[in-house]
Amino acid sequence: MDSFYSESELRSMGLKAVGEDVLISRKASIYSPQNIKIGNHVRIDDFAILSGEIELGNYVHISAYTALYGKYGIKIGNFCGCSARSIIFSATDDFSGEYMISPMVPEQYTNIIGGTVTLEDFVQLGANTIVMPKITIHQGTATGTFSFVNKDLEEWGIYVGIPVKKIKERSRKILEIYKNI
Repeated sequence: MDSFYSESELRSMGLKAVGEDVLISRKASIYSPQNIKIGNHVRIDDFAILSGEIELGNYVHISAYTALYGKYGIKIGNFCGCSARSIIFSATDDFSGEYMISPMVPEQYTNIIGGTVTLEDFVQLGANTIVMPKITIHQGTATGTFSFVNKDLEEWGIYVGIPVKKIKERSRKILEIYKNI
């Protein structure tokens, strides 16, 4: 048995859309597949979790142990990657103490805060990056390992830290390279 689902198995999963050359590990967890769109040339590795409204572009890699929690939507552009153990939250509980916290508590007693998370084309999240709700990471940006993204990130920057800070510009040479693919 192959480590990845076959094309016919992918087509029978009930995904909203699935492109060509898609590799999804048999050890990945996919919840609400009817809300997930996957482009062409996408790979999702072992123990990744995809849940909610998720749209993956073309040439996307979701590394092992990465979690995409898309209650309010996650859109990942073309030529993007989420390195191992990265987490994207499109929703979070209100931890103020004014509300209860848990998916098991009746909704009227909780306060879920959220919004769509967008990774534009050519974005790369370093290992263990955490992205909070209602964030846009603009084209070409990369984060370093153990980065905490709690604000929108400008295009073509390299960001690191908790919370992230821009440390320098990122090369745009990949814009030339991708034209050959």
